[in-house]
Amino acid sequence: MKKWLIVGVAAVAFFGYENIPMEQAEADYPKSGGKLIDRYSSEYPGYDWEVRRTSSEEFVSLTKDGKEYGKYRFKNGITTQGAVLNKDTESSLKKKGWTAVKSYRKGNTNYMLNLDHAAVYEKKGNYVTYFFDQHDGNKVKATLSIPKDVEAKKKGFYGTASNALRTTDEKLMLRLMNWERADYKLNPLAPYTALKPVTRGHSENMAKNNFFAHTDPQGRDPFDRMKREGIRFSYAGENLSMGYPNVFASHWGLMNSKGHRENILKKEYKQADIGVAFRSNAPYFTINFRTP
Repeated sequence: MKKWLIVGVAAVAFFGYENIPMEQAEADYPKSGGKLIDRYSSEYPGYDWEVRRTSSEEFVSLTKDGKEYGKYRFKNGITTQGAVLNKDTESSLKKKGWTAVKSYRKGNTNYMLNLDHAAVYEKKGNYVTYFFDQHDGNKVKATLSIPKDVEAKKKGFYGTASNALRTTDEKLMLRLMNWERADYKLNPLAPYTALKPVTRGHSENMAKNNFFAHTDPQGRDPFDRMKREGIRFSYAGENLSMGYPNVFASHWGLMNSKGHRENILKKEYKQADIGVAFRSNAPYFTINFRTP
């Protein structure tokens, strides 16, 4: 029986101060393109995340009433938001002269951004996050574009926690990991819902009792928790994440951590499950990997 145990904390700093409220009108946006694969609730009230597929790529759109308002793109070689994915780098973006965003203003509060291995720029009324890969020359690997007026509608830094958002984060995290595995010619991780009591249980324990560790206050590690639920395995591992503003940033925080990345891309793993819980709206992720 082989085990891999990987942990890391994702810290995102923010604070608030008095400021002048900013009102913005919603702009016209194009109809959503591509074939609809799946739809999830989002942290933006009234908007959904939609997974869509064209002849050349899969992507995630933020939609409302059939129109596209934002987009996450991950496809080597495409040009998106002024960057060529897997070619442009963190350094090359800095030379483009775009306006860097250090905070989001919402009403009377500024939420300061302190993202690791990512940068946010303001471009044509959008907040665009560029995710870099420190294990591949700090190349731009993905972009997330959210209109400023839509971001202003999201409550606080994380949005409002809900069962629907928990399910969204769990399903999207698995999809993002499998997109990475496909890029490295690895088989996808099959969902293994028998792990759900383990993953959600540990995230709920961390959120409720304000700790962040593989070993819980009861002295149980991930393999103890799996065995307690009657789950057998030949290979198993765990990734933990907390503090990121959304599932996309959380995913790239894990990909930029060597041990977490190795778990996501380990060819021996066949199955996975993700469990999410919230503390003051901030998501805690527990990801368990398994091979029968």
